Parts: sequence; structure tokens; C-alpha cells
Amino acid sequence: MTGPEPSRAGQPAQPLDYWLSRELAAVAPPQAPTRLRQLADAQASRAAAWSSAIAGGPVLALCGALVTAVAGNSAPVLVLGMVGAALAVLGVVRWKRVRSALPDTDKLLIVRGPGSARGGALAVVVLGAVPGAAFIPAMLSATARETGTAGILLGAYLLFLALLVACLAVPAAVLGRGRRSFRRRVLADTGLRHAVEQDLASWRDPFGNAAYGPL
Repeated sequence: MTGPEPSRAGQPAQPLDYWLSRELAAVAPPQAPTRLRQLADAQASRAAAWSSAIAGGPVLALCGALVTAVAGNSAPVLVLGMVGAALAVLGVVRWKRVRSALPDTDKLLIVRGPGSARGGALAVVVLGAVPGAAFIPAMLSATARETGTAGILLGAYLLFLALLVACLAVPAAVLGRGRRSFRRRVLADTGLRHAVEQDLASWRDPFGNAAYGPL
């Protein structure tokens, strides 16, 4: 009785379901590099970029609405609303395309922001607190004078927070869930699974004898 046939990388040839196992991922060092993790992280970084575009579209529209309310001119809300809608639609289309195919891991997409939902939320709180310390006294002063400036300042600050969420918190959450999301889609999407199985059959570690997984 013989065991699994060794691959050219010097590792036992295991099926994809073995490498996708949650139990195997739980006992593997989280920072250990594997091909499955490389694919999942590369795909997540691209999806995170487009998720920021999806979230940024409504922020642009809200910005146009604020400028229109202040200036009394409908042009800003129309222009920024259309640009925001186009950005959101483009983001959704590219988001779906990125998540349905394997990424080109030879083209690196460097991510310098936070890599988890908690990190993204913390970044929003920290960066929002600095201008908030200046906005709050200004709003209180404007309220005391009974002018419309308080509403404008509050709207501008809320838009700033929304921009931070779109650019930091949303993509960070996508990155943090990238590997779990990749596992679920490989198990549910037959096209993506077939692509990963083809990659499993042909991939060889160019630098050593690393295994294909775990994820």
C-alpha cells in the first residue's frame, strides 16, 4: 500500500479540499506563506480597492448635496451625483470580476492601510478625532450666534468621517475577511474552484518546497 504520490515540489499531492480545511488553517502559523494564502490575499487587496470605490460613490453624491445646499446651485449635486454613481457602478462591476477569477500574483498591489475591520475602525477614530477637536468648538460658537454655519460645519465633518470610512474602514474590513471569503467562494463557485484546482495541479514553489496550502 502506497501513500500519496509526491509532487515535483517534494510535497505529498493533496486534494484541494484538504488545503481548504479550516482545521488545517487553525493549526498552521497565520503568517506562514502558502500559495493559497497568496492567491486569497492578492484577490482581497484588489477587491478592497474596488470596495473603496463603491463606498466612495455615495460620499461624492453627499458632498455635492452639501455644496448645493451652501451655494444654492444645483450643479454640484448633479455633477458629483453622476460621478459618484458612475464610480459606484464601476466599483461593483470590477468587484464582481475580481472575486470571480484568480489574481495575477506577479503584479503586486501594495496595501499600506490597516488590514482588518478593527484596524480600520481605529484609524477612522484616530484620524477623525484630530479635526473633530477643531470642529466642535467652532460648531458650538456658531450655534451660540444662531447662524447656519453650525449646520455647514457639522455636514462637512460628517462627510470627512464618511470619506475616512470609505477609504480606510471598508477596504480594511474586506482585507481582514479576505481568506475566509476566498474559502467560501471557492467552495460555492464552481468556476473559481476549477481555476484553483488547475493552479494546484500546475503550481510549483519557485524558491523551495513550500506546500500549496493551508488557507
